[in-house]
Amino acid sequence: MKAAQARKRKVLIGLNGLSLFLFFTILYNILTNGSLLMIDRWISAEVPDIQSPALTELVVFITNINGMLGSAIFSILLVSFLIYKKYYADLKFYLFAFLGASVLFVVIKLLVERARPALKIINEQGFSFPSGHSTMSMVIALSLYFIFADSISSRAGRIVLLVVALLWPILIAFTRVYLNVHWLSDTLAGFSLGIFWVTLVLLFYPYWSHKGKIEFRS
Repeated sequence: MKAAQARKRKVLIGLNGLSLFLFFTILYNILTNGSLLMIDRWISAEVPDIQSPALTELVVFITNINGMLGSAIFSILLVSFLIYKKYYADLKFYLFAFLGASVLFVVIKLLVERARPALKIINEQGFSFPSGHSTMSMVIALSLYFIFADSISSRAGRIVLLVVALLWPILIAFTRVYLNVHWLSDTLAGFSLGIFWVTLVLLFYPYWSHKGKIEFRS
């Protein structure tokens, strides 16, 4: 059992380091006007070709689900459920992951001060890097996976849960790029930041709780 836990901890450390490396690689490209910005500008210029009134209306609806209000409502419902079930260790894990990531991406936005694409089709205020929607959708998705995967006995079931969970951040990232309120690199940085933060919380999580409910099964 200890050997399995040690392997899983190594996986978390690897994901944590890789996501942090990816985040700083993207950040370096932005600060130095690197080649990634050429891809950003090309995608932003091509996006209007696939936009349509009907699709835009649907995309706005989806992206708002993971907005500040939508995320807050979802979090209140999840927190209420965890309190009702007396999953206090999971509750502490989720609150730290969610609130910590919320502060982290806002601070980075204020430090980098990257402007949003000029072709945005909805009114979106604030700076662009990293995408808060992408960051928080990844944080929520991974948090849900680690909270509820423990209750799924089969490995196939846990894989399905993980795939379904990750499809949500990908969909949210698409909406942000489609609406031209974020560059592609903003969403990729949001993904990497979300993965970094959740894995960091998980690495230190056992030291915060006597319950230790979350297990990283193989």
